[in-house]
Amino acid sequence: MLTHEVLALPLPALAGLIAVFVFGGVVKGVVGVGLPLLLVPLSAQFIDVPAAVALVSIPMVVANLTQSMEGGGTLSAVRGMLPIIVTLVVGTVIGVHLLVSIDRRALDLVLGVSFLLVTVLLLCMPRIRLNPQTAGWAAPVVGFGSGVLGGMSAIFGPPMIAYLVGVGTEPDRFVKQMAIFATAASVTMLAALGGSGALSGTDLLISAAAIAPIQLGLPLGRWLRRRTNPAIFRLCVLAVLAAVGFDLVLRAIP
Repeated sequence: MLTHEVLALPLPALAGLIAVFVFGGVVKGVVGVGLPLLLVPLSAQFIDVPAAVALVSIPMVVANLTQSMEGGGTLSAVRGMLPIIVTLVVGTVIGVHLLVSIDRRALDLVLGVSFLLVTVLLLCMPRIRLNPQTAGWAAPVVGFGSGVLGGMSAIFGPPMIAYLVGVGTEPDRFVKQMAIFATAASVTMLAALGGSGALSGTDLLISAAAIAPIQLGLPLGRWLRRRTNPAIFRLCVLAVLAAVGFDLVLRAIP
């Protein structure tokens, strides 16, 4: 799937796809997160959404695995997150099944609407607050919903970020839990894609090669971080995400 899509690209489109991954590295260098949030919708301007999801699969695993192991208390953090992780795995498997089987026009519509909702969610996030009773039943729902959305788009983070912000998670614990969550999500997605036959050995090599342009963009992102207001940059990223969401919705309309 992925190999055929990439090799079929004309040279200007291939250069554009590489530029997207460099830009993803720049964004990660500035705000620290956001790889799949931008890479999948922007890559979908050059290749089909399933191929775009496959392309970011290896970079996602590499980006999250190391961070999830940093510091102490990883096992206790995993145990505390089991209600979310279990439903996340189930939702991701369902999402990947939809990704490889759903009609492409329907997929564009679902993801276009999802990207628009994610944009609104990220804009409203600072005002989200959850009481302990709500947080208890919301955790597995958030895990499942994140898995279904992420399995179709590789964008797992926004619902979980909103949940952690809503329960008032302190910064260090927030970083640890998000890294564990993203690792579980990306590994499950990679395994589900491989198990469905959607990823060949060559596809995995191409996905691994996509790490290079991301690394190329990271130093520029760190340089911009010292010279740019992160809040303004974040709004620009959300504007791009909203624009791509509208484009996918329009493409889905016959």
